[in-house]
Amino acid sequence: MRMLSGRMHWLTVGLALLVSAQGFATKRLHGQAPPAGMAGQMPYGMPPGMGGVQPCGGMMSPDRPMSMVFEGPPPMDVTYASASGGQGGLWGGGLASRLGGNGNGSLGSGALLSMLGPLAPYSEGGQASQRWFDFYAGTIGLSRTSDFGGFATPNQNLTTGEFARSYLVSTNGVSGTPVLRTSDLNLDKMRYGLELIGALQLGPGSSLEARYFGLNDWNVSKQAEIIPKTLPPTLYSSYSQFGTSPGGGFDDTDRSYIHKISYNSELHNGEVNYRRRFASPFASAQGSWLAGVRYFDLDERFGFNAIGAVNNTFKFDELRFFNHETQTRNQLTGFQIGGDYWVNVAPGLQIGVESKGGIYGNHATVESEITANSIPGAREKLSDGRTAYLGELVVSAVYRLSYSWSVKTSYNLLYVDNVALAPENYNTRDLSNALGGGAFTLNRHPFIDTDGEVLYQGWSIGGEYLW
Repeated sequence: MRMLSGRMHWLTVGLALLVSAQGFATKRLHGQAPPAGMAGQMPYGMPPGMGGVQPCGGMMSPDRPMSMVFEGPPPMDVTYASASGGQGGLWGGGLASRLGGNGNGSLGSGALLSMLGPLAPYSEGGQASQRWFDFYAGTIGLSRTSDFGGFATPNQNLTTGEFARSYLVSTNGVSGTPVLRTSDLNLDKMRYGLELIGALQLGPGSSLEARYFGLNDWNVSKQAEIIPKTLPPTLYSSYSQFGTSPGGGFDDTDRSYIHKISYNSELHNGEVNYRRRFASPFASAQGSWLAGVRYFDLDERFGFNAIGAVNNTFKFDELRFFNHETQTRNQLTGFQIGGDYWVNVAPGLQIGVESKGGIYGNHATVESEITANSIPGAREKLSDGRTAYLGELVVSAVYRLSYSWSVKTSYNLLYVDNVALAPENYNTRDLSNALGGGAFTLNRHPFIDTDGEVLYQGWSIGGEYLW
């Protein structure tokens, strides 16, 4: 009985202390000061260890005029919301709390991020930190995943007047086994270039951005060769419709040991945009819209090369050769609009998506040049202007390392329509009439094709700097 009485005594004391503590917390929640001599509430933003809050005269205490501790009863009920919780957080409760956060912008009460140690993101900006940087530099890798059409052949439909298009360049034997096609060449390998972005703040929420990316350069080639080199050579080209027109083919383009095709492409992009940022209904999200001008340059080159047997007719002891190079250039200039939207997944970690698109004027040129040992050579240059379209989509993640430095990685998708591609402007028509005077004749039916399209996709990574 004595033991039971002792336990009841301590249980009663514990309940009394619990009730007293609850009453103290309730008074503080409603803005009432504690009795004299008790520790006071720390105002928001005051470092810990500054001592208790004592009642003072006036409207606010203890650190007038900005203290948020009111004396006396509050004018209305006081509700406290965390940095990522309540209605201000993402999806009415905060993404961090959805992932097990403590409502203060950290995941798993900070346990997950604390496990990363020095690799954890810089979180001083808080859950609602604004998206901003002064300069970005990085590398961008792109591959071209779109196909191209066939080239112009000498085979003309006498009813429609149109020339047939084909991918077949070379056969082994007269109308023999195909050995080279333009479709054998593709630009699906990742090629890396440079990306630079600079931002200049013009006012609250507005900035002027300049961006360049480019220097991505693709070079691919394929070759067919007769081994061993027995006479006569047996490679025939599309110029003679594979040895049928004229019969036996031309001296330089046909009856060859080696046929080779090559494809080169390079791009450059420059743009200047005005960006205006806006606040989102969610504290953890923000966005912007932009408008600006853009210049996009796509340069391409397609080549056909042939090497035949020794021909004493024109140049003694020199192998017959033939080189045909087609160069295209597309210069797109125009106006674009777009925007982005960013979400703070956790303090120091952001993910976002950006899209841009516009209508452009494309000044396209096509230049063809032929050199051979049997002819003086020939050259033609054509130009055209038409409307082109360009759209871009970027999905990014930014990991903040310190106040000034962040790492950004992105997936990039770029589409361009109505451009002149070198393989589609490769013209093998009416070559026999194009050899006089070093210039092509009108019987060649010169043309420029700007119906091509390109689709690039790839990844980029670099560093952002905040002054």
